[in-house]
Amino acid sequence: VRFIAERDSLNAAVLGPDATPGTPEFDLFIKEVVREMTTKAGQKCTAIRRAFVAATAIDAAETALKTALGEITVGDPRAETTKMGALVSTAQRDDVRAKIKELSAEARIVVGAPDKADGKGAFLSPVLLRCDAPGKANRVHDTEPFGPVATLMPYSDLADAVALVNRGQGSLVMSLYTYDPNVAREVLTGAGAFH
Repeated sequence: VRFIAERDSLNAAVLGPDATPGTPEFDLFIKEVVREMTTKAGQKCTAIRRAFVAATAIDAAETALKTALGEITVGDPRAETTKMGALVSTAQRDDVRAKIKELSAEARIVVGAPDKADGKGAFLSPVLLRCDAPGKANRVHDTEPFGPVATLMPYSDLADAVALVNRGQGSLVMSLYTYDPNVAREVLTGAGAFH
């Protein structure tokens, strides 16, 4: 029997513990999280929703993401300065705002103002949340805001990273940023079946 289902997908990005600030992998991680949050205003099934970073690098990752997201201009896509347009509708914007509110029970907003309205239309600034206790959280692993939203979370070691990534109940995409083949092997063998 053939069966096809469209499912939510809490795609994840994992920054390996070897990819510290200043490495090309760290810079690529930051660039890709921002790109995935803002391309099509985050309205795509493969967008990164959960970003995992070693606890020792979480503050640096947050700072870098804040800086990069601060350069995103939201507005009319016909304008040369605009880097992100509107969501598909005001109903979709309102749904994303409601999901951000759900996530806010376990995570705090570190970038963006989801309730701020700039003019008419379905505009929403990129929103980055941070959850410092992802092992105790549930909503960050099962709620998908289908818009320019991602949650940044720390992991203690690779086993913890794999366990957290797999709590997303399966996804279309899981990205790993590392230069260490041992890190790649451990993460991919532990998480591959879920993504």
